[in-house]
Amino acid sequence: MPIAKINHPSLWQHLLPRPDATSNKYTRGSALIVGGYPITGAARLAALACARTGAGITAIASPQIALPIYASSMLSVMVKPFDSDKDFHALIGDERINAYLIGPGAGAMRETMAHSLAILDRNKPCVLDADAIKSFTGHLVALRNAIQAPCVITPHEGEFKHLFELGEDRNSAVVHAAQQTSAVVLLKGSDTLIAHPDGRLIVNKNAPATLATAGSGDVLAGIITSLLAQGLPAFEAAATGAWIHAETARLFGIGLIAEDLIEMLPAVLTGLMEG
Repeated sequence: MPIAKINHPSLWQHLLPRPDATSNKYTRGSALIVGGYPITGAARLAALACARTGAGITAIASPQIALPIYASSMLSVMVKPFDSDKDFHALIGDERINAYLIGPGAGAMRETMAHSLAILDRNKPCVLDADAIKSFTGHLVALRNAIQAPCVITPHEGEFKHLFELGEDRNSAVVHAAQQTSAVVLLKGSDTLIAHPDGRLIVNKNAPATLATAGSGDVLAGIITSLLAQGLPAFEAAATGAWIHAETARLFGIGLIAEDLIEMLPAVLTGLMEG
């Protein structure tokens, strides 16, 4: 059984991006999140978390039909509509984008798989979450062949089983999944496991039970995407994101909903920067 290190800021705190007087919105990283329809809340939570975690520019690629929903609720997050595959490829082709997220609210359908493959073809850091993971059910080889750049896959247990075997030895299963895909795999749970293809394994243990609430996984995906956009390596971005995500929940306490996690991010980030 692979031995997991306990996640702690000492593993990655030195990598945290710190804005200074020379920073601008482009140097702080640009992230593009693919929005879904009719489920729109998931991508909006992810986008707000991404922006709060420090990405200089956060944008949502919105299906044209959902544009009024996204545009009316997003202020600092830009909304970029698409109505065809050509439009979608043009959006993701912006060279200024540093990291992508696809999956929250996307729908586990062939179009989501096609959009995921198009993003992976950009050879830039990305996060595959939720429906993007499920869209590759039965197509693990296609996913493995498409991953050529830093990638974080963030399943909960049910999503994990769409692609991988999960036995009693969870540590080995997650490491094997990372090796199968050449991606960092973050298996969410009360103890979240983060595995690198080279066999490194981290377990995150600071998550309170209150994180078991709708939308919390979307927030985590947004945090990790922001860190990737700001230049963190995929393994460290996943470990950092998992710890920050759990710490925001711990600080808030009882009554937590996903939106509360976003509001607590500045306090957690400030503590890390000053620590």
